[in-house]
Amino acid sequence: MPYITTQAIVLHTADYRDNDRMLSLLSPEHGQLDALCRGCKKPQSPLMSAAQPFSYGEYVLYQAKGRMTVTSFELIDSFYPLRENYERLRYAACMLEVMHVQALPGEGSAKLFLLLARSLKRLCYLPLDPRAVTSAFFLMDAALSGWRPRLDACIHCGRILPAEAPVFLDVEGGGLRCRDCVNADTPALPLTGAQAAWIRDIMVNGVEKTALPPADAPFLPLLRYLEAHLDTRIHAAKGLR
Repeated sequence: MPYITTQAIVLHTADYRDNDRMLSLLSPEHGQLDALCRGCKKPQSPLMSAAQPFSYGEYVLYQAKGRMTVTSFELIDSFYPLRENYERLRYAACMLEVMHVQALPGEGSAKLFLLLARSLKRLCYLPLDPRAVTSAFFLMDAALSGWRPRLDACIHCGRILPAEAPVFLDVEGGGLRCRDCVNADTPALPLTGAQAAWIRDIMVNGVEKTALPPADAPFLPLLRYLEAHLDTRIHAAKGLR
């Protein structure tokens, strides 16, 4: 069919000619879509809001000669408050980059789409720590993508890990290691007992219901874990801790 109607979130934009932009969209039914948005940079363009990063809405796309073009757009949420809080904007940009790297064309990704939409809403509208929200996003993205880390026992020796014991997150092996199973050649990052407990609690209760302190969220270890499985660096995370 030449026309596609789908909800989507703008992951990335690139200027094209004087008044146009190329958009990378995340669609729950179609995965990542690249579409040309003509005239969107003109001041009175009805498609101006369709061509902004984070824009979430219903797109009507026309497909011809191997190219998609945005023909109409109805905004659901622009997540505008993110633009008024630089810290939250930076964490949100990490989420967009992860999806831009990860989502494939033509492969439905409804669960990842829902994860992104809900995580952006948490950053935008809820009084939650942005570092904790983004850490939870990394963890849940890994779980939904088939990279859920093993958390109950050491992935090397099989020993059950005490709840509050310091451990190591093996970014390539897919789970936690006890201190006895780590050496200089192991691609593992240290976690405090509190950080390990935070990961386990998020997997059960989610970031909105956890009672654990947001300071325990291991942002960098979870970022490195996700980067190892995506085989790339998330450049938007540079400087974040």
